Amino acid sequence: MVDPAWTSGPLWQTVPATGTTPEYSVFTGSVAKPELDDREYRLIRLSNGIQSVLVHDAQTDKAAASVYINVGHLQDPDDVPGLAHFCEHMIMKGSEPYPAENDWMSFIQSNGGVKNGVTGPAWQDYYFSINPAALSDALPRLAAFFWGPLFAPNLTAREMHAVDSENKRNLQNDARRVHQLSKFLSVPGHPWRKFGTGNIATLTEAARKTIEDHGESPDVLDGDGGPVGREVRRRLIEWWQQNYCAGRMVLAVVGKEPLDELVQMVVPTFSKVQNRGLNPRPILTQPTWDSEQMGTIVFGKAVKDYHYFQLAFQMPDQAPLFQTKPGSFVAHFLGHEGPGSVYSYLKEKGWLLSLSAGPSTDNRSVPRFTIYGTLTKEGYLHYQDVLLAIYKYLSLLRASTFAPYHFAEIAQMAATSFRFAEKYQPHEYARNLARSLLNPLPPERILDGGALVREWDEQGVREFLELLRPENGRAMLMAKDHDSAVLGLGESEVKWEVEKWYGTEYIVRRLGDDFMEKANLPNTNAELSLPGPNPYIPENLTIEKREVDKPAPAPVKLYETPRLVLWYKKDDQFWAPRAHVRLTIRFPDAYVTPRHAVLTRLFTDLVEDALSGITYDASLAGLHYSLINEKEGLYVSVRGYNDKLPVLLGTVIDRLQTVDIREDRLKVFSEQLERTYKNFYLGQPSNLAQHYVASALIERTWTPAEKLAEIPHISLADLKHHKTNLLSKVHFEILVTGNVKHDQATQIAQDIEARLNDSRVLPPAEWHRDRSLILSASSDYVLHKKHANSKELNSALTYYCHFGDIADDRLRATLKFLVHLVKEPSFSQLRTVEQLGYVVSTTLRSAVGSMGLDIKVQSLKPPAYVEERVDAFLTSFRDALAGFTPDRLAEEKNALVLRLLERPKNLAEETSRFWDQIEGGYYDFQRREVDAATVQGLSLDELLAAYDAFVLPQATARRKLSMHLVASQTENAPRSTSALVSEETEASFKAGLACSAAALPVARARHEEIRAPRL
Repeated sequence: MVDPAWTSGPLWQTVPATGTTPEYSVFTGSVAKPELDDREYRLIRLSNGIQSVLVHDAQTDKAAASVYINVGHLQDPDDVPGLAHFCEHMIMKGSEPYPAENDWMSFIQSNGGVKNGVTGPAWQDYYFSINPAALSDALPRLAAFFWGPLFAPNLTAREMHAVDSENKRNLQNDARRVHQLSKFLSVPGHPWRKFGTGNIATLTEAARKTIEDHGESPDVLDGDGGPVGREVRRRLIEWWQQNYCAGRMVLAVVGKEPLDELVQMVVPTFSKVQNRGLNPRPILTQPTWDSEQMGTIVFGKAVKDYHYFQLAFQMPDQAPLFQTKPGSFVAHFLGHEGPGSVYSYLKEKGWLLSLSAGPSTDNRSVPRFTIYGTLTKEGYLHYQDVLLAIYKYLSLLRASTFAPYHFAEIAQMAATSFRFAEKYQPHEYARNLARSLLNPLPPERILDGGALVREWDEQGVREFLELLRPENGRAMLMAKDHDSAVLGLGESEVKWEVEKWYGTEYIVRRLGDDFMEKANLPNTNAELSLPGPNPYIPENLTIEKREVDKPAPAPVKLYETPRLVLWYKKDDQFWAPRAHVRLTIRFPDAYVTPRHAVLTRLFTDLVEDALSGITYDASLAGLHYSLINEKEGLYVSVRGYNDKLPVLLGTVIDRLQTVDIREDRLKVFSEQLERTYKNFYLGQPSNLAQHYVASALIERTWTPAEKLAEIPHISLADLKHHKTNLLSKVHFEILVTGNVKHDQATQIAQDIEARLNDSRVLPPAEWHRDRSLILSASSDYVLHKKHANSKELNSALTYYCHFGDIADDRLRATLKFLVHLVKEPSFSQLRTVEQLGYVVSTTLRSAVGSMGLDIKVQSLKPPAYVEERVDAFLTSFRDALAGFTPDRLAEEKNALVLRLLERPKNLAEETSRFWDQIEGGYYDFQRREVDAATVQGLSLDELLAAYDAFVLPQATARRKLSMHLVASQTENAPRSTSALVSEETEASFKAGLACSAAALPVARARHEEIRAPRL
């Protein structure tokens, strides 16, 4: 981890100790940074070995920090899998100077911040963001976790169960199952085989054996887990002492303060962390596979109905090759989607839905180069041909002479992207900076080392390609149901083995000699070729910069015709050569029935399919598009460098008319859509419960089951007719932001309109308008459904209390404040104290014409029981709220206002805020500012009155709906006083509810309907 350039050299200067600030070293050289970056950086090394990057950002409205430790679950003791993860849970639950278990969460919450901890294979990360004024109090709290954690005995049992709950949440997650299966099938004894998450059994098994061997230990404490729990805690402290060390830590801090002040915050605080003389963890060099694992294919059973494949290769650690990045160069070709690519070839065969390729970057001890994607059913049956196509393309690469533009384009776009890098959320920036400190980058390259490709190394690329030989690869093929013919086994020969931690069934087979011989032959497939020059590489990167006193708070309505409305805002704060165009294309009959909804989705999928070969070049050149079917019609987004953005946008709009709807492609996407709808019901219980509530409270929404029933009845002629009908009438609502002049924005809108000039105007009376269903007064409804996956252990509760119309300013601000106040105590009580489940959250649920407080809990316990505990919490919280002092209330107001007034960090964030209001139909671009001002004026009495009316379980007029999604093996008995809504009665339930009005522009939005000044 420690690069020699960080420990010595003429550019490092020792700063002697002064007062309370210990000695440290500072880098006196310059750090390469983006052209747009107005931040200042300082790199220091504390006397205890902690490396740190400090960032002064005078404009930031959030401070942040991230600590990375060069230790992870690869360092778990063999007999206590999950101990590193358990440490992550326990270490933030109090320290010597801040002993309260909830101090950290409460402090962050009351200062408008976020925080988390993450455990990876070879690292752990603890990070936060916060009100800049609170940074000086936050850093000592963070540092204390590393020099004086309490590992409170009374929390041991609880946090072991929290780890267990987190693990159970993931057991039916296919991505997790694939990852763990790949690890499990490594060389016996390799650390990569370890089970990083852990569970209650893995954390306690060794302790139970120790207790049996040596007898029970004394001094039982409430919550400490008894003798077993105390032994687990002893092992945890022992592990922490053996692995946590200042010399293995790096730190990034982003603050508003000048660098000298940040130094005074960091050096005294983090110098307290002990250096135990432990060297940085060495990069593991032991291969995870040998000849037994390579040249094989793993067939695994998936939870969801899909066909996933993976072809992986071991490779050397790529971090030292940051100047040349040979793995990324090779990935550029294997992941390409243009003409001549593997993707294009396999797609035309009807075998492939998606394809990606690239080197791993987050685990230097187990570096991998992986090619992966999703297959159609036919692709699954032809998996060997899919693998052969990849190997043939690798043969083509080895035999090819690369053109100068191949490297030049990659290097140019990397340099352009870094040059015009925009800011993003400070805590994510701090995390990325800290992560960079773990890599062997010289100090001056800490920002651009991971971004730029500085040198062409043909020999390095050739050597890398030699690693990707058939005998070095291992393939994986996942499917819900496997065909015995694909397995190459007779029915009686199929014997599934079971992976230990997730229970994934699998079979490992060697790829036969015949396959390996074909895979090693030179390429003879004339349909494979290297990509040509990229026509979307930007040429004009001029920034139209005009200084303003204050950024404009909203877009203006710039141009309007019967078929089109254009909203526009010239960039006045980010100054990058980028633009965003978002538009809704309203069509007739896009969503009037489940059948229409499916037809619109299939039309969208086929347009995207037709665009893939063209738009991939654009994506490589920093231009991206989205095309999504909506109830109104289609949502289109094009974003990136403004130079050639209109070209890509025009291509997308044109393809809506010219797309060739083919029978073979319709079959592919109908099959895929059928799987999507079926798989939906196998998702995370908490997500499904949220969906069911949203579906119950919207006037018109079609379920996946309703849409699934329509797929078999849709023909090629049906889809062609639907396309004609969609394009018969249109209306556009467009937003243009960024580095675009007034006349250019108008031209973009006029060009869109001209490309669909044959379409008639879709009048407002024919537009789809969402409306909410409003719960009746004094209601207590319970939706009740069973989860479709018989192996899912978790149930879920969504608990919704309706407040009123989202357009009501004062009520909306009241709800936001109550949600803010309830969020942390509900998490603390329901998740931390009562251990109801790993997933607990309180949010504001909103839709057109409605809003309310929403609590979700995913739990192993029955939802009826969880609802009782939510009721109990909400009842008790009323007393807590009534006891708020004026100072406490003011503190919480300031924390929420800080969040509401947080400025967008980049053009994408600003554009999203504007578009949310346009798409929602309220055009309330000042909503955040209005809510912030209203929150400041709320009294405690007003909050209590709202709580008593809308939230308190004993409230007589409360409007409440809960969703009980029950695991198949769980018994659930909602209270008899609730009105039970089943799948059979849901339609009549919805029919009996009143309907809200559709969204209308708020009064204060009318002043935006003016012409913009010409720029």
